[in-house]
Amino acid sequence: MHLKDTRSWGPNEWELELLTKEIIINSQDRYPSSKSLKKWSYFSNTLNKLRHLCNEIAKTFIDKNNVTNELNRIAFRQFPWQSRPSKKFLVRYYKIFNVPTLNNLVKKIIGLTVNELYFIGLAFGGDYLKKPEISILDLDRFYINKIGPNRISKFLEFTSKDISFLKDNMIAEQEINDKLEYSYNYLKAYPIVRMLYRKEESLVCPLPTLLFWRITSGLYYEICKEKDFGVNFGNSFQKYVGEVIEKANNKTIDYIKEEEYHVHKNRKDTVDWIVYDRDSALFIECKTKRMILPTKLQLKENSIIKKELDKMAEIIFQIYKSIDDYRNNLYPSFKYEKNRQIYPIILTLENWFLIGNKRLDIVNEMVVEKLSNKNLPLDYLYKIPYSICSMEEFEILIQILQITGIKEFMSKRVFDKEKNTWPFDTFIIDEFPNESRKLKFLFSEEADEIFFTISKYTF
Repeated sequence: MHLKDTRSWGPNEWELELLTKEIIINSQDRYPSSKSLKKWSYFSNTLNKLRHLCNEIAKTFIDKNNVTNELNRIAFRQFPWQSRPSKKFLVRYYKIFNVPTLNNLVKKIIGLTVNELYFIGLAFGGDYLKKPEISILDLDRFYINKIGPNRISKFLEFTSKDISFLKDNMIAEQEINDKLEYSYNYLKAYPIVRMLYRKEESLVCPLPTLLFWRITSGLYYEICKEKDFGVNFGNSFQKYVGEVIEKANNKTIDYIKEEEYHVHKNRKDTVDWIVYDRDSALFIECKTKRMILPTKLQLKENSIIKKELDKMAEIIFQIYKSIDDYRNNLYPSFKYEKNRQIYPIILTLENWFLIGNKRLDIVNEMVVEKLSNKNLPLDYLYKIPYSICSMEEFEILIQILQITGIKEFMSKRVFDKEKNTWPFDTFIIDEFPNESRKLKFLFSEEADEIFFTISKYTF
């Protein structure tokens, strides 16, 4: 876990996030000094001291019993930064949130439509890529068409706080222990800092990526507690998955959306999507459930982690129950074929980063117990092994399957004891490098239309 110093290795974004947080916590309003982080010698020295502290903490708290949990914590902290802000990410969340049911919630809670939020957010973000601050006196240049002071004010209520608020709350959250690098950072919720900058009241954005996340995936946390949000969000995600399947389809693979069926008087639904070819099928269950923050912070296995893993185990169990109905020929349109290989996929909007075997072993034990309690075959785990796949990975996977066919790809992955825990994108690059070169952005035309609509502001 030891990090190199900045003499041979530049700062990573997740380190800059921690450094920014520490600067806000420890900064003073006025402190005349010739030292400045604008000078590389002072900046690198400060960053290396912070790295040294983190390494000492790692030596103290990390051991062979919890190193797997540390790898999971590292993944949650670092991997999102490694996937830089992209048009794919932005369009994905735009399409999911920009449906009437969710758009109405966004307007109710934030006071802006999704179009307005994206328009203003991208306008501010573009400015912050050039310089770190926008003067309060200079906001009128963002007043375009229907975007006036009221909407800009609503946007800033959603994305900004005074530096004193951030400082007080960061101090309250800070722990000088194994959670130093992982405790909640209020900049994620309020990436724009209201503060004096060169003696002017300004809006400072130290890390523009955090602003990008706030107006996309960060919308979830603002409206997730509203009535009927879960159903509407799940339906929109499921619809988006269907669009991805349709966009990627080159007629070599077929697909069926969720259908209703009945077992006696009990109403049931098939899996959300079935993607199939001549001898194989993906049974896809779409889930928007995210792993809660305390689980991402924990170094030791405890009830919080096990409770979250049990939620995933329950999802896996439910898909096996549905597969059991399929095998009993209860699906209305997709009839059981003995020789057809089924590959269950739990498709998550965000990556759960279940890295290594330890947490997956816990999940599998939970699934076995649930199968046993309902007298379902325990060998489903081995004969019909499941996969957990993020939406980002699925947008790649579904394109590769058009080239390789389902069985060639999926059997190679799920029945390989070493590679079946690899992330899908890593597996694809390793096993199908030539096919991976043919990948494309599925929504390029829609992206152009979205950005044109936003830029013209035609609401």
